[in-house]
Amino acid sequence: MDLRILAFSLLTSTAVAAPMGPNLFIADNAFTIERAIADAAAQRTPQDPPTWKLLVADSEAARLIAARATPATIEAIRNARASGATVYVCAKDLKAINATPRDLIAGVHAVRGYLTADSQVPDWERRLPWAPDRKSLAVCGGA
Repeated sequence: MDLRILAFSLLTSTAVAAPMGPNLFIADNAFTIERAIADAAAQRTPQDPPTWKLLVADSEAARLIAARATPATIEAIRNARASGATVYVCAKDLKAINATPRDLIAGVHAVRGYLTADSQVPDWERRLPWAPDRKSLAVCGGA
């Protein structure tokens, strides 16, 4: 096999390896954290795996800053995690409010999306793990 074909097939197979976003619920400007959690409870079935993903973006990200989080938000995140959720927040939204992963409620994971070639991306963001699936990568990408 030609080495170029092998390299191309390797690149294309890894580019589509991330799942599209099953069991992903998004809290953003259109849906609150509580609404996304309620949707997860209503839409998940016994056939679904026991774990699911809650991605928090846009204006809802500010609610995950430990110093500002209300008891109701902390309890909602605790309940989501107890029901099998892994809670993620987009790095771009942390940057928008001058926060870093150190500022988050315990148990919330900051993730990065597709990064621009911008040299202004801080080191802490470059070190973050990728968002867990292609939908999350797109939501958390840019800016």
